[in-house]
Amino acid sequence: MSDGENKRREEQPVVVEEYAHNCQIVREDEGEYERYHYENPMGRVKSFDSLDRARLYADVQTVMGGFRDEKIGERGVPPAVARAREDVLAAYLVSNPTMGIEWVARSFGVDEDVVRNYCQMVQERAEKKRNEDS
Repeated sequence: MSDGENKRREEQPVVVEEYAHNCQIVREDEGEYERYHYENPMGRVKSFDSLDRARLYADVQTVMGGFRDEKIGERGVPPAVARAREDVLAAYLVSNPTMGIEWVARSFGVDEDVVRNYCQMVQERAEKKRNEDS
């Protein structure tokens, strides 16, 4: 194979995980960096610098049964998520590339361990739901 063929192969998105309803996380090499994208049948929904954040976002999507995540701005929250339980809202915010556990803990006025626990609860509920659906 030529160097050009190798480069094109490396640039192709790779499916990392697949979910129900034709949703998936794909990895794309962007030079020195890897980006992860959550995709649904309509296309790319949201991009992440971290696979963990992409997975957490996928878990929130699963727990919520899906939601629209558009026209909300950099730190906005979809209405369906805003109306959800506090653990789901916290996990959604942690998955956001411009936020994190520390930011969410300060915003909620709780300890960082509480936020980590919220994320774990959402991950466990998502796994349970996926197992029930399969």
